[in-house]
Amino acid sequence: MSIPSDSCCLVVGATNPTSIGYQTALTLLQAGVHHVSIMGRNQEKLDKAVLLLSTIGGTGKVSGVLGDLKKPESMKKVVEEACEQMGGKLDCLICCGGNGYSEYLGLDVSDLESYRLMQNVAILSPMVLAEAAFPHLHESKNPGGGTIVMVGSVSADVPWPNTAPHNFAMAGKNTMMQTLAFKYRRENVRVNLVAAGVIHSGALDTMAKKKNIPVETYAALRADSQPLGRNGTLEDVSNAVLYLASPASGFTTGEIIRVDGGLHLSNWWNRQVMLKEYVGGSS
Repeated sequence: MSIPSDSCCLVVGATNPTSIGYQTALTLLQAGVHHVSIMGRNQEKLDKAVLLLSTIGGTGKVSGVLGDLKKPESMKKVVEEACEQMGGKLDCLICCGGNGYSEYLGLDVSDLESYRLMQNVAILSPMVLAEAAFPHLHESKNPGGGTIVMVGSVSADVPWPNTAPHNFAMAGKNTMMQTLAFKYRRENVRVNLVAAGVIHSGALDTMAKKKNIPVETYAALRADSQPLGRNGTLEDVSNAVLYLASPASGFTTGEIIRVDGGLHLSNWWNRQVMLKEYVGGSS
């Protein structure tokens, strides 16, 4: 699978080497794109990620732009700066990124601020990014036109215990994506979403450490409860993103592709080991 070699892409939430966004930026570079601009909210981490991706990503150019998904009002400027870096060209916008920590930690289901935070991160900021990027994407010469790929979660359809702010936001992200896909249907822009399941990213390691469980033990617990018997990898998600960003998916828009190892086929939370881990053993 390939993407036109003169493509310019903005990847949001791509400064952490253990994140889906970073792996997606790397996958795009390895696929031969001309220029990838990554967005992050920490200048030091952003600079390090740009340097590392420039070193291992092949011949494509890499640049960085500061931005914080918690601040939707700043997203238009992010697109403007990224496009300036890429010579006024933008063929693909990819919206990854979380809230700065695992979505299962630090979100209080009784605190309205947790809901506001996730709405900003998952819905409002990606929406502003998409609208700001549209004029550039509309002009894309890529076969299949300009593309927007959102990365969401199967928690929109398989609500996980005690994570209501995240669940609601992911469901809203799905609807937002489909709304934009229909809005842009005749405008040379396609919009799709990858719904990720349990992926072994840095967030999973963070969860294990905060629960005082060895990472290997915690990862095995999660993997054993998956229909395919393993956790997803960063590459599993980034490869799906690449497909939706490439001309290979030229007749696909408004689609949600699950990368969840079959999680949507099961009711894994009924497993007693998971009930004990997440909801105190109640049934």
